[in-house]
Amino acid sequence: MNKTIKTILPLAALAGLAGLGLTGTASAALAAVDFNAGGTDTGFASAWNAWGGSSNLRPEATGDLTYANYGIVQTGTGGKYYSNSNHPDRQDSSALSSSMSGDMWFSILVNVEADGNFAGISFHSSAPSQAYFHSEADLRVAMSDSKLLVDWGGNAFDTSPDVATGSFSAGTHLILGSMTVGVGNDTLSVWVDPDVNAAGSAAGLGAADYTNSSVDFTDSITHVGMPGDRDTTAGGKVYMDAIRVSNNASAFVDVTGVVPEPSTTALLGLGGLALILRRRK
Repeated sequence: MNKTIKTILPLAALAGLAGLGLTGTASAALAAVDFNAGGTDTGFASAWNAWGGSSNLRPEATGDLTYANYGIVQTGTGGKYYSNSNHPDRQDSSALSSSMSGDMWFSILVNVEADGNFAGISFHSSAPSQAYFHSEADLRVAMSDSKLLVDWGGNAFDTSPDVATGSFSAGTHLILGSMTVGVGNDTLSVWVDPDVNAAGSAAGLGAADYTNSSVDFTDSITHVGMPGDRDTTAGGKVYMDAIRVSNNASAFVDVTGVVPEPSTTALLGLGGLALILRRRK
């Protein structure tokens, strides 16, 4: 192989990785957990609390929540968390191994079996004094049986969320979100049940079900939680599974499992290599 080709091949490869969003940065991270024995559990510095025998949230060591239209495959022996007691509007939280800020994506699977209940994901800028205090969440994004719920600062989520929007069918839902967190106002976009396989990339998702860019809720995220509520008079359980949060350059891929197509940059790099090879003949 001649010297020119030896030089171009690494450059073309790097161009391709940059276009795919796979080069990352030193401060970026992925936190992921599927609650399965022997499965994915990375990026969290503390265990998820079971709260004892009378707790609201408990691990259920059978089965996974599944959602057809994304590429995450849970590994290990199936499991998920559920809310099964009449203890409204509580949450469980875990510290991140390293704080996150900047552009990030998150996803979680939820299944709410009856009206009047909810389940989702929360983000905190510091450790809650009690892991289960709902009032110490900086941001919560959750689903009832039919609506998307968003709260920016510890309201009584079961009765007065900041946002309750949409009309979704019963079953397992994928909550997919994009945030930019830092000094000044933060941004949030949330999609419910997007077909991320068909979208192929963040750009292909289309309009979000909820967007906001006017709230300064934190400068960095140190803890992630699972808010849940089950009113036993309504029946059913609420389930949470497959939490993923990433501020990597590949964050969208990290939380959806979508394999992106080669970028224009990568194709240009290969095209340039082809021209060089042609000229050398």
